[in-house]
Amino acid sequence: MGLLHCGAFQPLRTLADPAVAPYRIEPVYLPEADPAQLADLDVLIVGDRLHQGQLARFVPAILAALQGPGKTVIVLGENKVEQWLPGVGYSFRPTVFWMWRTGEDNGTRLRLPEDPLWEFFTPWSVSWHHHGLLHPRPGARSLVVMEEDGAESGSLLYVDEVNQPARLLVTTMDPVYHHGSGFMPGASQLLYSLLRWVTATHAPRA
Repeated sequence: MGLLHCGAFQPLRTLADPAVAPYRIEPVYLPEADPAQLADLDVLIVGDRLHQGQLARFVPAILAALQGPGKTVIVLGENKVEQWLPGVGYSFRPTVFWMWRTGEDNGTRLRLPEDPLWEFFTPWSVSWHHHGLLHPRPGARSLVVMEEDGAESGSLLYVDEVNQPARLLVTTMDPVYHHGSGFMPGASQLLYSLLRWVTATHAPRA
């Protein structure tokens, strides 16, 4: 399992968290790493808020990983996925930064309650805030959506297991940034839940 990062203090603090250590995450420091090393990872986490110039150098390797049966790719928020993930659209929405303290309804709604993903995620872990809406390809399962005026307007977290050989999870939430910043409990829950989920459900390559 590897985490792509650009050396900011938030991912470094996240990687140094004792609760994260048992997952043996391999840090992939983009300014110095070789994109070819991603081929050796069965689980690839594209950390949130990456420098776009550094990320661009790794996009071909990330797309190649998506063609690997048995691999899992997790793409976290603020990475302009609409510019490089095939068939994914994006709509801007303002971020409600403090709804987790004020109780303001930011429109987050949970879907597909029978999906096995919910064995690992609590409502609080996916309801703290987000950075816009995703419009995934047909066949993807939107587990967390935005509701506006009584209608769904986009996805905040989805899993796609049909449009490429690898399993893909994409979200507009940025848990590494906020966990590393140490001030948003829901982000920590999402980070830990993602690690538990991918560890428990990942099927290694034969």
